[in-house]
Amino acid sequence: MQPLSQFSFGDWLRLAPVRFALTEFRNDALLNNYLQRTTENLPAFLREHAHLANQNIVLIIAFGQPRVLDFLLSKLNRFVRDAHFLVFDNSPTAAARTEIERVCRQRKTAYLALPPYRTRHQNRSHAFAMTWIFRNVVRALKPRMFVFIDHDLIPFKTIELGKLLNGQPFYGPVRANKSAEPEKIGNRSWSLWAGYCLFDFSKVKDLPLNFLYDFSRGLDTGGRNWECLYKHYDHPRPVFADSRKVPLTDTRTGIAHQVRIVDRSWLHFRGASYRREVQEQLDMFERMANALAETGPDTTTF
Repeated sequence: MQPLSQFSFGDWLRLAPVRFALTEFRNDALLNNYLQRTTENLPAFLREHAHLANQNIVLIIAFGQPRVLDFLLSKLNRFVRDAHFLVFDNSPTAAARTEIERVCRQRKTAYLALPPYRTRHQNRSHAFAMTWIFRNVVRALKPRMFVFIDHDLIPFKTIELGKLLNGQPFYGPVRANKSAEPEKIGNRSWSLWAGYCLFDFSKVKDLPLNFLYDFSRGLDTGGRNWECLYKHYDHPRPVFADSRKVPLTDTRTGIAHQVRIVDRSWLHFRGASYRREVQEQLDMFERMANALAETGPDTTTF
């Protein structure tokens, strides 16, 4: 939570600091309880993947939508060659988990079901999953670099993840008070977008990373890492990943779709976890990804 001195008089009249403090206290209590939970397959999972020490690993948090995950894994296997992929299943239903495990088995991709946590709060569910994975898996495996990506972030060109940190402890699109423009950060608090964030394990392994949001600062999932990580990085010009919305016009229908391109290499299939018509959308996103792969991130049609 931001310092009490930074709240305005109007905030105090609305008791905003009290509400934010109570929310943070509750969230921390719930998170600490969740971090104590385990899954019976965790010890075997860690033994089977001990060889990933000092390797690059990509951590994919799946949430329902096995077809979207299958689409992602097909593209990762084609375009990302310098990392190992691990899927962590945060799906709310047993049926979805069964299907996602089947997809991983068919794609020969590591799979671990996370301890279930029932909530309608999307940010909290995502944050709990990320923090649990860091504390219980990443610290045990000791990789060179670990990367969190959403299951609906689709690569469309060859990416060398190992070159992206370039001496920094972290890398990804920045979110500063809900702004994604690095040049406007100034002295404000900020964090990396939880859907695509890279970390040098050697530089963050001992930090109490906490991927909960901090709405008092206007920060989404991952915002709590401002206090333990981001605000202590004193490089005058940190490098962030580019992230922008672009219009792509469907040549079949003439309809222009606003999509997000990340790092000129990834297409964000936004909100896939909550789309009922996801199967119908997959064909369109496949054509988008193919057009971007063929003509580059500056294309305007697909």
